[in-house]
Amino acid sequence: MKDIVVPIDGSSDVARVAAQAIARYRRDASRIHLLNVQRPLPRHISQFFGRADLAEYHLEAGMRELHKVIALLDAAHVPHRDHVVVGKPAEEIVRFAEERPGAELLLDEEPDSMFALFGLGSIGSQVRRLMTANVPATTPPPAQDASTAG
Repeated sequence: MKDIVVPIDGSSDVARVAAQAIARYRRDASRIHLLNVQRPLPRHISQFFGRADLAEYHLEAGMRELHKVIALLDAAHVPHRDHVVVGKPAEEIVRFAEERPGAELLLDEEPDSMFALFGLGSIGSQVRRLMTANVPATTPPPAQDASTAG
């Protein structure tokens, strides 16, 4: 069974990503790992909170980001594992995928811009720049228009 890592952040097209994850699960019986990366709070703020409080804050914020895609996968009866980690998003996404040998990343479409060439801009383009050869990434196909879906 193949692991499919699906990074979700506030800019993700949740309906499209969920549809792609559902299709992959049904085609390959893949294990779906939903991943949200929370950026650490600035030191001048975090110093006033205990480690447990910060962990709870990040978990709650991450689960809010994952909520919509979780609901769509649950409605389709697609099992998934939900993960919230703290750090630099692109680096944590690559690290998470590399910890699962043979895992595949399901990333948003790569933008056509000069920034993407330098790994700037979207998290997806930054992840692509950091990835090693052992973590294949797929880009979901463009969403089909309802009138052409078959």
